[in-house]
Amino acid sequence: MKIKILGTQSPYSTEGHNCPGYMITSGDTKIILDCGSGINSLLNFPNDLKDLNIIISHLHRDHYNDLFNLLYASFVFNKQGRLEKRINVYLPETPKLTYEDILSEKDSYAKYEVIAENKEIFINNIKITFSKNEHPVETYSIKITDGVQTIIYTSDTSYSSKDKIVQFSNKADVLISEASLLVSHGFPEICNHLTAKQAATIAKEANVKKLVLTHFWPEEELNNYYKEAKEVFDNVIVAKEKNEIEIE
Repeated sequence: MKIKILGTQSPYSTEGHNCPGYMITSGDTKIILDCGSGINSLLNFPNDLKDLNIIISHLHRDHYNDLFNLLYASFVFNKQGRLEKRINVYLPETPKLTYEDILSEKDSYAKYEVIAENKEIFINNIKITFSKNEHPVETYSIKITDGVQTIIYTSDTSYSSKDKIVQFSNKADVLISEASLLVSHGFPEICNHLTAKQAATIAKEANVKKLVLTHFWPEEELNNYYKEAKEVFDNVIVAKEKNEIEIE
C-alpha cells in the first residue's frame, strides 16, 4: 500500500498546506481519508474520482470541507459521460444537521454509508474498521489492512483514548497520528487533541513500525513536532503535502 499526503494543517489552510487528507492506494483501490480544505488541488481529475472511496473521520469542517467540491465534480463528470460509477462516501451520522446537509447535496453522483465502531467495510482486498475517539463530535480512528500491511489513522482525539488507540494500532506498519500540540504550548494532558509526545507514546506502546505526524497548527515550526516525538519514538516522519510513503 501507498500513502499520499494531501493535507496536514488545522484549523485552516495556508499557501502550500491544506487541511487534513490522505490518499491510500493498493493496486486499483483508492481511499481518501478526510477531505480537508484544499486537498482537491492535489487530486487528478477525473481519474481519481473513478472507483473512489472517501471516509470522513468526523464532521468538523477542517476534515470535510472539500467533500462538497468532490461531490459537485462527480456530478459534472457523470453528466459529461466521464464517470460511470458513483463515488462511495462513508461518514458518521452526527452531528445530525451536518450529516443531513451533506446528504442533501443534489448536484452529486455519490452513495453514502454510515460508519460506526462495530462497522466493517470491505473494498476489494482491503478491510476497514473503526475505533471511536473522545472528541467533541462523533469521531473515529480508522484501520486499513490488506491482510499483510496495516495503516492506522488516529484522526482527532483526546489522550483519554490512548489505551483504545494503542490496542487498535497494535503492531501496525504505519500510524498516521494527529499531533496538534506541543508540551510547550501548556495545554492540559487531557484535552481535545494530542501533543507530539503523546502521539509518539502511543506509537511506542502500540509497537508500530513508523509514526507519521500530522494535523499541525499553521503557525508552529514543523521541526518542533519532530523533535518532541523523536525523544520518545525513533522512526518518525513529519507529514508534508505531496509526499508519498511506500509501506515496506
